[in-house]
Amino acid sequence: MEHPTPTSRLAATRHCTHLRHKGMYVLSAPNPDEAQLHAGSFAATAYWCTRTMKALGPDGQPVHRDSCRHDGGRGCCAP
Repeated sequence: MEHPTPTSRLAATRHCTHLRHKGMYVLSAPNPDEAQLHAGSFAATAYWCTRTMKALGPDGQPVHRDSCRHDGGRGCCAP
């Protein structure tokens, strides 16, 4: 059985490939009439790293879309 690769509107190609959040596992597109509900900073989104399976990365720092980027200076971020 083939499993789809999780994708995210919150984590793009510039982010670490190990960055995950629950929204990546919802396989439906948002209703265009409810677009205002999907706009914003998503500050309450809980992220985790697939290398540690925790909210902390292998370097012991918190996992978040703002810090788990290739240009963020973290040595654990994978392209």
